[in-house]
Amino acid sequence: MALEIERCDSVAHEGEIKALFLRNGYPAFPATFDRAYPAAVSAGGASWVARNERGTVVGHQAVFPRVFWDTQRAVRGALFVDNLFDPTHRNFWSAVELCRRTLADLFDAGGFDFAYTDPTPASYAVLRAAGFKTIGTLQRFALPLHAPYLEFRRLLSRPEPLAVARVDGLRDASVAEALVAAAPGAQFRGKRSLELYATRLGGEAMPGWHWLVLRPERDAGAPIAALVLARCPPDRAVLNVVDVVWDEARLSVASVMHAVARAARANGVKTLSVFTLVESRLARSLGRCGFVQRNDSLPVVLHPTHQDVTLPPVQDWLFTAFDGSGW
Repeated sequence: MALEIERCDSVAHEGEIKALFLRNGYPAFPATFDRAYPAAVSAGGASWVARNERGTVVGHQAVFPRVFWDTQRAVRGALFVDNLFDPTHRNFWSAVELCRRTLADLFDAGGFDFAYTDPTPASYAVLRAAGFKTIGTLQRFALPLHAPYLEFRRLLSRPEPLAVARVDGLRDASVAEALVAAAPGAQFRGKRSLELYATRLGGEAMPGWHWLVLRPERDAGAPIAALVLARCPPDRAVLNVVDVVWDEARLSVASVMHAVARAARANGVKTLSVFTLVESRLARSLGRCGFVQRNDSLPVVLHPTHQDVTLPPVQDWLFTAFDGSGW
């Protein structure tokens, strides 16, 4: 059965989009929509909807704008999120057609340099058929917080001692200070802002989140040098590092991770966990700090939407769980 696909203002059609997700078993979606979609639309994002012969929205795909930068470039990425069809229209070719139409419109309109996402196994084949290419693997790395092991790894890494302070407020002044300090560096990473964090923090998607701000231990008045978005899952002695930004000119990865590990262990945490691209320099640095690969992984796929875009090799990408589409 042929479906009509159209690009639309997500907010203007929020009732139809929310209804699609609610009848497909996503009761938390309206709150997620209210938190994330208005900001995305204001920044140039949109939805693509598929309608049946009665005009009912039976399929949806959204694009959220993301800026990636390093010292050489700043480019705009289109993060594919919230692809869903009603069961009667949930088939391979309808999903492929929706993705292809989204890519074609992005290419024709300009404004984005590439599209990307981290698909689940069920949607990976759809995106590949639409023309996306795999650029890397988002892998979980875990650090056991056993005292002898940590001390051995600390001696090998020779990190700078850092003081770690917990902050719970979204718009705390220290968080804003940390974002200003984390200027673009050699690694290609997503640009962060308080407004972007606000679209993701809240509701059922990420309970137990908080900030960790880090500064040199020997100088309590020194500027903040790193910011970690962390999460403690309920009833688990694990600290998940959802996102991390730091001043690359002042600090090493080892200094940041060993400081977070030490603070986590002091609070009774048994394991530190980080998702990043297994092919990246960050992953290699985590390995030198004592992190080990776990089985949890997702592919990261990309499709250029601008003829002249030049992106760095995957080893130069600094990609965390916060850059993905899964929460």
